[in-house]
Amino acid sequence: MGLFDLFKPKWQKSDVEVRKDAVIKLNANNQSAIETVALSDTDSEIRGIAIRKLESKEVLQKVIDSETDASNKRDAENRLLEKLADHLKNFREVVTPNELEAVAKVANSRFVDDLLKSMPSSELRLALVQISTRQSSLEYVALKDLKTDVAMAALERVERANMLQNIFQNSRHTVVRQKAGEKLRELEKNGKTEDDQKNDTTILFRKREAILQQAQRISDSKNFMENEAEFENILQAAKELGMGPAQAELDRITDTYHLRRKAELSRIEKANAEAHAKTDLQKRLESILAEIDKLMEGNLDENRDQLNLLIASFKAQSSKADNAMLNLFKMSMDRYNQLTEQSTEESEEDEESKASREEILAQLKVLAEADDTSKAVEHKVKVLARAWEKLPVMEGDDPELQNYNALRNKLTEKFNAQHEADEKIFNENSEKLRAIIDEVKKIDDNNDFKVISQKLRDSYKRWKEIVVDDKYRYKEIWKEYQDATSRFKEMQEWESWHNENDREALLEEMVALSKEEPSKDVLLKLRTYANQWKTAGPVSTARLNEFRDKFRALFEEIMKKCEPIIQEQEEEREKNLALKEEICQQIEELAKESDENWRDKYKTMQELQEKWKTIGMVPKDNVQAIWNRFRTAENAFFAKHKEFVKQEDFVREENYQKKVALCEKAEKLATSNDWNATSNEFRNLQEDWKNIGPAPRSKSEEIWARFRTACDGFFDRKRSHFEELDSEKAKTLAAKEALCAKLEALNFDPTDPETVKAMEEGAEEWKKLGMVPKDKIEEIWNRYSAILDKFAAKRAEVDPEYKKTAAEAKSKKESMITTVSKLMETAGSNQSADAVKNLQSEWNALPRCGAEEQELYKKFRSICDEFFTRRRDQLDIQEQARENNLQSKLRLCEEAERLLDGLTDENRRDAMNEVKQLRRHWREIGAVPRKESDKIWNRFNSACDAIFGKKPEAE
Repeated sequence: MGLFDLFKPKWQKSDVEVRKDAVIKLNANNQSAIETVALSDTDSEIRGIAIRKLESKEVLQKVIDSETDASNKRDAENRLLEKLADHLKNFREVVTPNELEAVAKVANSRFVDDLLKSMPSSELRLALVQISTRQSSLEYVALKDLKTDVAMAALERVERANMLQNIFQNSRHTVVRQKAGEKLRELEKNGKTEDDQKNDTTILFRKREAILQQAQRISDSKNFMENEAEFENILQAAKELGMGPAQAELDRITDTYHLRRKAELSRIEKANAEAHAKTDLQKRLESILAEIDKLMEGNLDENRDQLNLLIASFKAQSSKADNAMLNLFKMSMDRYNQLTEQSTEESEEDEESKASREEILAQLKVLAEADDTSKAVEHKVKVLARAWEKLPVMEGDDPELQNYNALRNKLTEKFNAQHEADEKIFNENSEKLRAIIDEVKKIDDNNDFKVISQKLRDSYKRWKEIVVDDKYRYKEIWKEYQDATSRFKEMQEWESWHNENDREALLEEMVALSKEEPSKDVLLKLRTYANQWKTAGPVSTARLNEFRDKFRALFEEIMKKCEPIIQEQEEEREKNLALKEEICQQIEELAKESDENWRDKYKTMQELQEKWKTIGMVPKDNVQAIWNRFRTAENAFFAKHKEFVKQEDFVREENYQKKVALCEKAEKLATSNDWNATSNEFRNLQEDWKNIGPAPRSKSEEIWARFRTACDGFFDRKRSHFEELDSEKAKTLAAKEALCAKLEALNFDPTDPETVKAMEEGAEEWKKLGMVPKDKIEEIWNRYSAILDKFAAKRAEVDPEYKKTAAEAKSKKESMITTVSKLMETAGSNQSADAVKNLQSEWNALPRCGAEEQELYKKFRSICDEFFTRRRDQLDIQEQARENNLQSKLRLCEEAERLLDGLTDENRRDAMNEVKQLRRHWREIGAVPRKESDKIWNRFNSACDAIFGKKPEAE
């Protein structure tokens, strides 16, 4: 650390860790220091901490302009958008360019939806609508915005048919609904509603499906109790997206999730109650055993009646006792029986002493081998020790004495270890309890007493959870807790007085309600008042019974007056019960059906679930039973549906492997420079991709991104290549236009050597020049051809030989046009196609024929185009015929396989005769698509050969 560091604030120190810790501790009031750090600190991590604390929009913009770290820059951008959004949500003044600029910055951020719903300025909402591209946000504005002009502006930018339909049906503005209807009709007129909207609808359905899957995953997970926040985030995302028809399924999953949580909380509460009950029972039984052992140490005859009562009490409660406790009781009973016998057989004292020693040793051995180190066991050991000491003294070498000492030592070590563990727990609990006391001491007296009361109740609840039933051991700390809470006693008295006023007001409302005519509204109010009574705070002990009795009397009076209404409700609930039983029966039948049409059954199930939700309450005694039946039937259905989904997942996994293979092919082709051939291969791959079914949803996006990346990589390279070619073509066009201008300036005199030379040089230069843009090919060629034809006409006037050659060329070209016309009817033939291609090559080799060259060329090109158009049509017809033939041959394959499945030795001859008929039909059917030919033949021939009992033969 340098000398100057001593005089700097910590956030300017040279030590990075010191600066980092100081910036973390800077609060929002230290904006000047935070701004300095964000703009000038040399450490990117420290700058990032400061950026996340910045409040100034101007400074955030400076950070965005100057920051070199990508992560910090992104944080600054997000922080700026958040600040701009907060400013816009609270802006209620005249709009300035600053606000419009802020709107432009947040236009396509995650804040758009919230701003369109909450911005008070209609001018800003209009500005945001005019530049936003988020269709869901625009749909919301067109539906809900109070301003007609804002809603209309949003409608103008909505493009999806399903959203327009929703606006047309549900917008709050008549003019908006009318305009939405016009846009819908225009879309239908232009034929855009199906093709243009399909992708948007598909994406929307996929997002909804993804939300349903995530919600189902959390609902079905083992850790569903820990994932409540994640589940709520998914519900929020669903709310923002809009689930449409999928909302019913999401509601079902939500209900299932909440019911699971409720059931689990109930189970935990029940388990805790059982554990507490078991602990209480254990302590009671330990107390009884201790009393029994204590009484057995006294005069047995005097204590016999009391002992018998304690023994009977133990036996009455022992049904839920554990084995260790029962063993201890058995030992005590054995001891009791032994003492009883001892009192009646004084003469056999020596034998009894020996038996007592053996019994004591046996019981000590059992206790030493057991894991129980409770106080009851420790007390039992002490009782046995005192019994041993009452027996005649034994010498040190006696084996029984040595055995006794060894057992006592072992038990003493166990008890000491338990005492140490108990002391450790006591110390830990004491620290926790003192922490609670510190929290109570820190409670601010100025807070609302309801808040204080809640904190006190929470602290007392935690106190009881720590102390449990061992209150005596913590009595000193309890006094400290009472001292810490004593300062709130006066506030508690005031709160009690306040609560008494609230309850008196409620009682007055109840009195007024008791005078009203019986109705459902009266019952509803009564239920509301009862709930308010339960939530009202505590009152003083002196008035507790008074309030309780008054409320109970009024409640019973109102309920008695409303008995006819309650009876009607009960009858309605009976009807609801019948309806719900019918739904349960339908679901049970759905689960029993064995057909495979699970998609339709799933829709039926959703409809039944929706119908269940619309039915009202059932009689109270039947609520749990009918709900259990519904859940059982529902679970049985979804268990079978899950099996169906598993099978579907298997198919999806196969589809995934096929798509992986396509990705590998696409990645190999992505680096090819054979643009045309590779483009065709990519189109084939894309067509194959479409024909493959869906992949597993968890892998769908990933595999699609991989395939799309390979395709885009090739086509981006191709586009770049042809963009370069287009640039070259533009240059070539300019060169050809310059050449044409140069030749057009000639005198076209074929006897002028300079003109002839210029024309020859121009022809050579034209050949060397490359291609021009596609839309300029014909124009520039016609211009150049006109020059050539003009020169040829002049040359024919002075050169008879050239004129003769041009005439011969004209005659041949006219003959070629006639020939192509004759081949038109056989365009589907490969021979005809080859002949036309040869004629095209021959045409190019012939010399030009003067001024008529261009007209002849147009006729020849037109008739060739018509020929190849007709050829494509005929080939399409042939391909369709092959597809039809394929379907016919597939039916023959299925027929042959059916014969093979039912083949026996008795019907083999009949099957062979039928196969001969099938083969005859096969030969009568024409060709199939080439890629299917071998496969379909092998399938048919294998089945036929199997019927004849021989190995398959080649076709």
